[in-house]
Amino acid sequence: MAFVDLSAVNRCSLPRESFRNANQTCGLARSTLSCGSLVYLINYLDICFCVFKLPTMSIYGLISAFLLMVHLSVLFMVTKYFFVPNLATLIEFAPMTMFGSSFLLFGPTFFVSYYNSFWEICNPRKPESICLSPLQFAKIMGDILRYIVIGFMVICAQGYRVDGITFWSCLSFILTGMVYLYIVIKKSYNVYLIVADLYSIKFRVTVFLYTFLMVLLVIFVVSYANFQRSKVKSKQTQENFLEMDSGDEILGKYQKQMEFSRREIWLKAVNGYRNMADSNVIYRIAMIPSYFVLANFIPVISNDRALIGWNKYTSCLGLFFLPIICLPHGFKAVSWLIMFLTCWTLSILTFISTHSLRRPNNIWIFALLGLIVSSVFINLLSREIENIIYQYISMQFDVMPDVTALVYFGLGEMLSESIVVRCLQQRKMWDATFGVVMSLVTYAIFLAFPLLFFQGCYNNKCSIMVTSSTETTIHFIFLVLSTCLLHVSLSGYEFRISLLFYLLVLTVFYVTLQWMTHYDWILSFATLHKSKNND
Repeated sequence: MAFVDLSAVNRCSLPRESFRNANQTCGLARSTLSCGSLVYLINYLDICFCVFKLPTMSIYGLISAFLLMVHLSVLFMVTKYFFVPNLATLIEFAPMTMFGSSFLLFGPTFFVSYYNSFWEICNPRKPESICLSPLQFAKIMGDILRYIVIGFMVICAQGYRVDGITFWSCLSFILTGMVYLYIVIKKSYNVYLIVADLYSIKFRVTVFLYTFLMVLLVIFVVSYANFQRSKVKSKQTQENFLEMDSGDEILGKYQKQMEFSRREIWLKAVNGYRNMADSNVIYRIAMIPSYFVLANFIPVISNDRALIGWNKYTSCLGLFFLPIICLPHGFKAVSWLIMFLTCWTLSILTFISTHSLRRPNNIWIFALLGLIVSSVFINLLSREIENIIYQYISMQFDVMPDVTALVYFGLGEMLSESIVVRCLQQRKMWDATFGVVMSLVTYAIFLAFPLLFFQGCYNNKCSIMVTSSTETTIHFIFLVLSTCLLHVSLSGYEFRISLLFYLLVLTVFYVTLQWMTHYDWILSFATLHKSKNND
């Protein structure tokens, strides 16, 4: 077994013994490829040290901390007040159980923009960037570990009893995919234009996608069947189901609600001080301008708003604005043009076929639109957070790129995941919280290998993805999954506070181990000898 050795990569860091002035840092930022590996919208190193010529790293650290807080604050707002209400509405309208609907809806909408983006490190047209391709796989493995740990910890903080069959089925799918991923990813490939290994990779990608589709199909069928059985049992009490619409009402035509006005509906939609009433007053006041702007582009369909959140002009602007905010995600020209024409056509049709004072029949479509638009915003903010963290940590601490991705990345996704799970718990959607966590982990595992292949990470320049630190993370993933399966099974299928403490201790141990390995205090768990070549 051979591992990628990134110790010889030109890292985005200056020697500690040198004086870090603005000219040196500016030259490093513009000449070293790794400094811009994760730049999506803004190159903070270039702006701070080449444009404004900051004199010291301390000032850059303060600026990075401030920008990080701003991005996290906006991410919190977008997730809690735009993404979650639309997700909850879709879960309530979907003809499936809460677990099935959250599993099938959350993963695609949360990952849709991520899996359509292209990192520079996996661009085969730039041979000088191939050496950093394993950073993509390191991030994926780190994300999988973080999704499991953070999701289970948030569930344990509130407590939850999962169905035994559902729990074992989900973890069986996850463990099966993880074992197969570990087998196919550890192999050293010889990828040329016409070789057997290239066909082997394509076959394994097909196996991943086929298995993943079978998983989704099984969950859909079982969830839909269980929902239909429960629907028959509650048919007699369906008329008293709060204010939610029955199937007959959804298919019918709604009358104009003349007790409202267009101006009143718009003000209720953009009033951030009222809609963020459950947040801290200082945070609420600080985020009012951002909320006002985003509320005009992201539709929020919620049962506690006038016309259940329907806002005609916000929905039209959301369709109009969606292709524009997808530009930084690396869509090819043809794909982006198709999306552009589709969204603008739907926006025009929505404008001429709906009324601002009458709810449309299929209001869940606009909840899905709001979910997708907010997901794109979440993805953009998460990528910028990773860029800030990567550039500062690389400059200040000279950490290996794969260790940075494994330990420090995913802060935005972890915050969004914890918010979604916590908000669904507050809405008493207990099964949906477990479905969200399982959806994140399952999608990340089963789409990891296809993502690496289709983004060009495997090529004749770089055919190995695994570093020793990444393989250590894979072992920790197996440890977390197996011990959580044992702990929850022995606890009567309850997520108890003891599991939270166990995961917290294991996470601290994992981070400490990765840091000690980076400083060569100990050897990695994955290997007793770090290979110097890729043979």
